[in-house]
Amino acid sequence: MKRYLPFILFACILLFSCDKEEEEKPRNNESIIPDTYLDRDNVDLGTINITDTKVTIKVWDHGQIDGDIVSIYVNGKVVIAEEVLKGPGSPIEVVADMEYLGYNYVLLYAHNEGSIPPNTCTMEIFDGVGNKSFVLESDLSTNGAVNVVVD
Repeated sequence: MKRYLPFILFACILLFSCDKEEEEKPRNNESIIPDTYLDRDNVDLGTINITDTKVTIKVWDHGQIDGDIVSIYVNGKVVIAEEVLKGPGSPIEVVADMEYLGYNYVLLYAHNEGSIPPNTCTMEIFDGVGNKSFVLESDLSTNGAVNVVVD
């Protein structure tokens, strides 16, 4: 038994250190953007396709930097909370998990409109393969949302 102990230990280390196959995530075959969020109508601003559920999201003020304060939600969960948008040289960056295969959504909630309405931000999503950039727009009565489809 003593001479097999190193092999047993090696097998245990190998078993627990290997990346386990990720559990299959549930799939949405159509948009899940809700009609409203936080008492505001949601405006569907389009669809982007990505290849991985783990993404890096970067956001910055789309136009002139004017004091826009935003929150960003992924499938209803806050990933950026009440942050002031700066320029493209100083983006806000977070790592997020798209919890579904197929349709997910990203939503922009404006806490103000800065000095130049409406509140706009450029968002870039990096999925490990490439960057997808788009513009989200929100004001004090609507939220901007985009479908994010994991292929």
